[in-house]
Amino acid sequence: METILGWFKTRPLRFIGGLIVFFSTGLLLFLVLLDLIVGLPNPYLGIITYMLLPGFLVFGLVLVPIDAWLQRRRASRGEPAYPVIDLCNPNQRRIATFFAISSVVILVVMTVVSYKSLEYMDTTAFCGKLCHKVMIPEYTAYERSPHASVVCTQCHIGPGAPWFVRAKLSGIPQIWHYTMRDYPRPIPTPVRALRPSRDTCENCHSPKAFYGSTLNTKITYEQDQPNTRVATSQLMHVGSGGVPGSGIHSHMVNNIEYLPAVENRTEIAWVRIKRHDGSTQEFVNPMYGSKLAALRKKEQVRTMDCIDCHNRAAHDFVPFEKLLDDGITRQEIDASLPFIKKQAMDAVGDASKAPTMAEQATVLAKIRGISSFYERTYPDIYKARRSDIEKSVKIISTTYRSAVFPHMKIGPDTYPSWRSHDGCFRCHGTLQAASPKGRDKDIPAGCDLCHTEPTTDKELAKAPASH
Repeated sequence: METILGWFKTRPLRFIGGLIVFFSTGLLLFLVLLDLIVGLPNPYLGIITYMLLPGFLVFGLVLVPIDAWLQRRRASRGEPAYPVIDLCNPNQRRIATFFAISSVVILVVMTVVSYKSLEYMDTTAFCGKLCHKVMIPEYTAYERSPHASVVCTQCHIGPGAPWFVRAKLSGIPQIWHYTMRDYPRPIPTPVRALRPSRDTCENCHSPKAFYGSTLNTKITYEQDQPNTRVATSQLMHVGSGGVPGSGIHSHMVNNIEYLPAVENRTEIAWVRIKRHDGSTQEFVNPMYGSKLAALRKKEQVRTMDCIDCHNRAAHDFVPFEKLLDDGITRQEIDASLPFIKKQAMDAVGDASKAPTMAEQATVLAKIRGISSFYERTYPDIYKARRSDIEKSVKIISTTYRSAVFPHMKIGPDTYPSWRSHDGCFRCHGTLQAASPKGRDKDIPAGCDLCHTEPTTDKELAKAPASH
């Protein structure tokens, strides 16, 4: 050991490199074992483990050949040269053995770290929490979505190395903009270089499966004293399974191409349908009939896939009232407190637009004031159930924070979801046949194409029993 330490001490650069390698390897081993056993609780700890420390380790290793290169330069100037390696010399043999064992250990560590670093870059913590100022809105929406258990990369990258490399290369300028704080607020959509859904969505959701019609029930609460519960149900004609005209997903039976009229795809200028029977028909938005040639130079014709309707599948920014109703349904907000929903709605007001930081602070102060309302108006309830009131107020405050994000200028209306009437009516009831020879004069917009008439539980209770 004295021989090895002595060899390192003879040159400062070599000594510094050895110290860096020693401490980096030790920390890497500890953190990798910690991750394997209990996991890393903080995304920044993952960055240190799988990105920064390997860099320090490589830097320390590079210092050794740099030291040798400097030694050769010294020799070329007639200064004492590096000693000749002689394994018959016990001291040099011990040094060589140390380097052989160290090289094997470092190779094993770097192999494990390289694998784990790629694995770490696929985690939701890396994608959603690391650049938190930008990604907090998207990550918040993701956590409450039906896809919350799906790893981000399964949808955004999919399987295979080419798209993984492409995604990581496209992330380099994003890191630069995040560091410089010059990214747009809000982040513009749609994402242009998104992988086709047949390579991602359809790995789980098969368009060949037939679902027929499914019952959809929405639970809301009125703004009255008892916070009356209202359940609204309707049949959604989901369809699909390769059955023409079977419902909503029969769009996948036909090959549909469309030309957006504007960059964010809120309006559609032209559609061409290649039907399953071999016929083809084109439809045009009358507002853009004379502008199609110019639009084709600006916008790319797209083949319709899942994302053209389910554009917010895992990142839907839900209105505050919907989140509030969900909180009451989950009993996180106590519906037995009189007027609790009305108090929450009055405190928040119009939450459809993104507020400023000052406006958000004002709303949060009003939400905290709900406790005072019960203290003044219902003193007996306040005295007996103060903890329930405070818990509900806290949940209302958290719910509001998860609906609007002033630092990114995001509110529920910022990113429209096309899995709604807004998405349907871009084509249905808007586009007309380009030629009178076609089968259809326009793209129909009847409600019964997609769903039955909504019915509330109150209406069902009043309906006469069928025999």
